[in-house]
Amino acid sequence: MLLDEQVTKYSALDAWFKTAQGGRVAKAFFDELQQINGHLKGERLLQLGTCGDNLWLSLFKFHHKWLVNPSVVPRATASVSSLTALPFERDSMDCIIAPLSLEAFLPGKNPIDEIDRVLKPMGYVIFFGINPCSFWGAALALQRLNCFGQSAGTLTSSLSLKRIMLQRGYKQCALSSFYYIPPIESPFWMKKLEFFNEMGKMIWPFPAGFYCFIAQKYQYSPPPLCLDVRANGFLVAPKSPLQAITKWIHDD
Repeated sequence: MLLDEQVTKYSALDAWFKTAQGGRVAKAFFDELQQINGHLKGERLLQLGTCGDNLWLSLFKFHHKWLVNPSVVPRATASVSSLTALPFERDSMDCIIAPLSLEAFLPGKNPIDEIDRVLKPMGYVIFFGINPCSFWGAALALQRLNCFGQSAGTLTSSLSLKRIMLQRGYKQCALSSFYYIPPIESPFWMKKLEFFNEMGKMIWPFPAGFYCFIAQKYQYSPPPLCLDVRANGFLVAPKSPLQAITKWIHDD
């Protein structure tokens, strides 16, 4: 994806998270990650894109937290860069958060390769995605959801994402579905339909709108060779007790 298109989509995404509809979704992200609060710790955390007030970042106990965005965002500290060419070294991040990142890119051109490059072995990646089989997925496919402005989005199911990450050597840590309120914009109706979220914990009236997929990066690391090899061990004795017999022995 061209940088200009990334700027357009992520500017619209940041603005959408500041609306009543996006704010509800951000609060749902916060509640979902609150369940794993305290399990993910480390030195460096990176999030792709700025999402309004980024409520969930306060939950993570990392010494350094970075936001990377395709454009400058007022009142937000972020590195400006293409999300498919991150300005970080290989194996430099302990955790990466990707909220609606796969939806913003075309298939095969998403930032998964860059996520894999900069994430440390045994590091964690958190994906927030839209369920293609939900009302939210239908709204995005029909361009009735303005989280990316007038631009179209791409839908990736949690099962497809799991297969992609397993092929790269990742291990699934958590997978959950949440948020059952349909993609309506009216604050009045969002408040009236809040009981759908409670019903979804007991029965599923219809598929959840979002999923959270957390995976850990596994990378083969051979043990170091620590053999105590001395020079004398390579010296061949002039007379070895295991020398072959050179005289042919036979019966008369």
